[in-house]
Amino acid sequence: MRRRIFVWGMFALALLGGLLGGRAGVRAQETAVPRVAFTAADAYLVVEFLDDDLVHFEAGLGSGPAADAPLATTPMVQKTDYAGPTTFSDDGQGRLATADLQVDVDPQTLCSTVTDLTRAAPLVLTAVCPTDLAERKSSLVIDPAATQHVYGLGEKFRTPGEPNGDWLGGERDIGLFGNEMEGFSGGAVGNAQFPILYALGAGRDNYALFVDVVYKQEWALAGDEWTMTTSADPLRWYVLGGPDLPDLRADYLELSGRPPVPPRALFGLWVSEYGYDDWAELESKRQTLDAAGFPQDGFVLDLQWFGGIQPPSQMGSLSWDEANFPDPAAKLAELAAEGLGVVVIEESYVDRGVANFGLMASQSYLVKACDTCGPAEMRAWWGVGGMVDWTNEAGAAFWHDTNRQPLIDAGVVGHWTDLGEPEMVAPNSWYAGLPGLGLHDQLANHNIYNLLWAKSIYLGYARSGVAQRPAILSRSGTSGIQRYGAAMWSADIGSNFDSLATHMNAQMHLALSGI
Repeated sequence: MRRRIFVWGMFALALLGGLLGGRAGVRAQETAVPRVAFTAADAYLVVEFLDDDLVHFEAGLGSGPAADAPLATTPMVQKTDYAGPTTFSDDGQGRLATADLQVDVDPQTLCSTVTDLTRAAPLVLTAVCPTDLAERKSSLVIDPAATQHVYGLGEKFRTPGEPNGDWLGGERDIGLFGNEMEGFSGGAVGNAQFPILYALGAGRDNYALFVDVVYKQEWALAGDEWTMTTSADPLRWYVLGGPDLPDLRADYLELSGRPPVPPRALFGLWVSEYGYDDWAELESKRQTLDAAGFPQDGFVLDLQWFGGIQPPSQMGSLSWDEANFPDPAAKLAELAAEGLGVVVIEESYVDRGVANFGLMASQSYLVKACDTCGPAEMRAWWGVGGMVDWTNEAGAAFWHDTNRQPLIDAGVVGHWTDLGEPEMVAPNSWYAGLPGLGLHDQLANHNIYNLLWAKSIYLGYARSGVAQRPAILSRSGTSGIQRYGAAMWSADIGSNFDSLATHMNAQMHLALSGI
């Protein structure tokens, strides 16, 4: 039996500031978002039209969400107040259309074929079919149609020495939980999941597909059928249309959030090593660079600034080792007067010997071993302790206000968030998780860990009235992290030309992914 529901949901469109990537001005009026639901056997599909060229889908088991409710989104998505399309039609037989896009839904398979109506002749972009919805892992089967190139999908180093190449014909693999560090050409580099795919055909034929799923995703992009496989239930995705690749990227950034412009100094030359043992060593390196004619804009301090990890480990103290870095506020002011800034490293791991461990554990602000347990214990190269639970909003705010804000007040201009895949986890990790979802395990929280870490910095700046825009150097992340001021670096990349060449390719895909 087939059931079909059509609902107009009413929303107020908030005024938006900033650049809109070439899009027209925003109307401050009440508008309608069409939402159409289909059922087939024990599955459902909801199609939600957010704009003329943006369609949101959800598929799963059962009858689906309430027909008058907007489809849910993950923390990767920022904009949820779309005005709806300028025009909308529904022929009652599964054909739905706006001014730009047409969606044809097969009532038996719940496959949706998307056609671009803005071309001289209507252009079929793709068909997406939700499959295996009752299995432990479900998939989207995607018709490549006339696709010739595939870009995006985050950070991945593929072939040593190769700066060129896209994802067509390949497989996008990822770690056990998703984001990870992996060996590559004499180093260790990041592998970060940003689930935005750009499919390009002849000329400017193109579309984008964004899969709003925080679980690990596996993409197979060869042959006549592509697949995206994950353990999420339900599956949610967006199809974005547009005249060209820059427009698609602008629409994706409108959806997931635009990055703030970094502080001006960040565009200069910054110097780092592992690591400066004290102010004297920093000054020595600075003088050497001065003598060689290198202009400098700042220095990045590794874990020696807080005392390092030699027993007793100071991991997680996030306070100056004043024996080696005395009077930090005065030194930062001195450097600032000469046009030099300082960025300090920060990790999420907290050794049980530092004061922060007790402060955080006593309030359940660390990742726990179970709902009613204490912190999940970790034994690693940095010591023995636990890790901050960034999904706990109160804990994230406490960490910023107690530890990070004093550094900002003293003159630190940026934050180096290291090990945020997260690099190591306890097998029994229990997170506070996203409100109302009851998802507390590592699988559900792994890939948003660094995103929520960056969010805690952004919100902390706003809460404390810091005028400077936040600047974050992150080792991992996912879609949406850019809106909090995060850039990414390639981790412990090998010092060789093969790695440098491949870095160019990884950087291209990551830039299209929003970074």
